[in-house]
Amino acid sequence: MDKRVFVIGISMLAIGFASYAYLNENVPTGKADMSDDEKAALAQAEVINVGLSNIAGLVGGLGFFILLISIGLRRKKKGGEGKPITQKPAEM
Repeated sequence: MDKRVFVIGISMLAIGFASYAYLNENVPTGKADMSDDEKAALAQAEVINVGLSNIAGLVGGLGFFILLISIGLRRKKKGGEGKPITQKPAEM
């Protein structure tokens, strides 16, 4: 397992899902008797919030996949490929 890729995966997972949770907790809300400008600003803030929460979810998901890939990575041995291959001498 490559520790650098593992740490990157865990950090992306934590940052992505933490920001996703924060954005879903702080959804913009309206109030009674809003003017048209306030309604337009609220709609724009809601669209921005949904877009950012989608990006945060994607970062968390990508971090999860990087984490899974890092678990499957293995370093090759420095001694070579393993057993030496012996070939039969050519017959004449």
